[in-house]
Amino acid sequence: MGSSFGRSVYEAEPVLHVSNGGAQVFLDVLALAACDLAESEWELRFALLCCNSRVGGGNDGFDLDELPWSESGWPAQREFVVRVVDAALERHRWEVLPYDPPQVLGYLRQYREIVSGYVPAPPLSSVVGWWEYERNEAHFRRCERHGLFVGVFEDCRLCPEDQWITCG
Repeated sequence: MGSSFGRSVYEAEPVLHVSNGGAQVFLDVLALAACDLAESEWELRFALLCCNSRVGGGNDGFDLDELPWSESGWPAQREFVVRVVDAALERHRWEVLPYDPPQVLGYLRQYREIVSGYVPAPPLSSVVGWWEYERNEAHFRRCERHGLFVGVFEDCRLCPEDQWITCG
């Protein structure tokens, strides 16, 4: 089935289509960069989205128009996503990955183009709006081994399942 990452459900192109495994790798490298770069509430929530998106079966993708872009802050928010992609393109913290993901570089280049040209359609939120999960400080704890947020599942997306209890 796979996953898709695009601008809008209403736009057929441009969109990044990847296999389920490709989506996992793509989100792994985005999460590594996003968790380290995030400062504002919106940025932290985007990083958490990358850490939480791992239900598999083709359900991990999202379109940019699903994110709660703020009315006055969306240019900076979009720039943050571009910085995350750029850091991932520079292999930010890839040394902690248990695999070598060379194919993801093409995904990242394509996604950078998608994000760079994105302009959210009104109505925009004046505050951080809808995110998939309510904010909980426990979700922002970091895995000691990988540095990722443990998220709503309270485990690290990079830790093997048998180590989930001890990773946070």
